[in-house]
Parts: sequence; C-alpha cells; structure tokens
Amino acid sequence: MSYLILPKRVFNSPLIEYANFQDGTFINLIKLNKSYANGDSFAVYETTNDPFCSNGLYKNYKKAKLKFELMIRNNKYNSILIKKGKTNNN
Repeated sequence: MSYLILPKRVFNSPLIEYANFQDGTFINLIKLNKSYANGDSFAVYETTNDPFCSNGLYKNYKKAKLKFELMIRNNKYNSILIKKGKTNNN
C-alpha cells in the first residue's frame, strides 16, 4: 500500500489543529498558504502506524476536519491521546 507523500507547500503552511499521542505520534490539520489549481486547500499529516490513517489533501475544511477526527479516533486504539488542540493560525 502506498501513501501520499505531501508536497513541501504543506510543511510551509500554518498548522490549525493537532493531536499528540503518548507513543510520540501525531496528526496535524494544516491550511495551505496557497490552494492548488484543483482546489485542494487543506492537508492532514500523520505519523501514526495505524493502517487506517494516511496523509491527504482536501478541498474544504469540513472534509479535512472529518478525516482528522476519524484518524484520531482510529489511532486511539493504538496509543493514548495526550493533547488535542487548535492554534491561532486560522
């Protein structure tokens, strides 16, 4: 199974929500500084080992947020969620 390798633009964009787990893994919701031509404006980046979690690009906040929350719920079976929050980068 191959996972999406996120472009550099994602990592130069502001973090808007995050979830940190006890095993050191995390899931981030990122708003892209500049949308792609196809409309992708948000990214979800994760470092978990859960086979149901994967990086992704999304056109709107609602879809990205749904995926972000689903990934948190799935990874709770592997590790304890220690901190979840929002930043002021909206």
